[in-house]
Amino acid sequence: MALSARQGRILSQLRLGGHIEVKELAASLGVDGSTIRRDLQQLSRTGQVERIHGGVRLSQSSSGKPGQYAQRRANLAVASTARTFVEDGQSIMIGFGGATDRFVSTLMTVSDLTVITNDLRAAELLSQHSGIHVLAAGGELRDAPASAVTSGHHTVAFLRDQRADWAFLEVDGVHPYAGVTTSSTWHVATYRAMLESSARRCVLATSDRFGVRGVGFVVGTDDVDLIITDEDLPDADLPAFGGRVVRSALEAADDWSIDVDRYSP
Repeated sequence: MALSARQGRILSQLRLGGHIEVKELAASLGVDGSTIRRDLQQLSRTGQVERIHGGVRLSQSSSGKPGQYAQRRANLAVASTARTFVEDGQSIMIGFGGATDRFVSTLMTVSDLTVITNDLRAAELLSQHSGIHVLAAGGELRDAPASAVTSGHHTVAFLRDQRADWAFLEVDGVHPYAGVTTSSTWHVATYRAMLESSARRCVLATSDRFGVRGVGFVVGTDDVDLIITDEDLPDADLPAFGGRVVRSALEAADDWSIDVDRYSP
């Protein structure tokens, strides 16, 4: 990315100090906060900076830890927004993934909830809550013990027999032309069954998954009701998705008390 003069000045200021608030950057550079946020979105997408609560710092992804931290915050932001669509007494279908793991932890505050899932670890955790009824889909386990997610025709048949108010499905790619995709083709039939059995369809995808085309096509973006992502998705990417995208502020992750170490990022 060719840096603008202002973006170069932002990086220079960050090199002088570990963390700067957005409002401080705006004041020092003589622009409004929305302009600074757009600059930070571009710098974040190229891995040069990372957003933290109330501000920004230089990316230190070479050490591994800050990159993981940024991904966790994006997952938490997506999860916290997804939670706002779940009401007491509803039934939902959930898949698996980093943002879905965080979403599972937010569901402990819902009463009289039915959860239908093919993620056996999520099923075990949710079943410990008295207000949540869990239906776990059996089937073939692949990549065990690293994964506890079922797939195959038994899984698909079970999911097609269920009915849910919502499907919350995390995917590997969201593209305006290639649609919603996964990097593992054996999950395609499972994903489609979840979407077909739900009244409303929600895709969970952090901003780094936009523009990605996985090998397994699930559905077109016109076939989902909602796509929840984080605020680092640029404004320019929104029109292609017909108003279906909801961006969650990274600061929203701090509104939830979530055990971020229960699952891997």
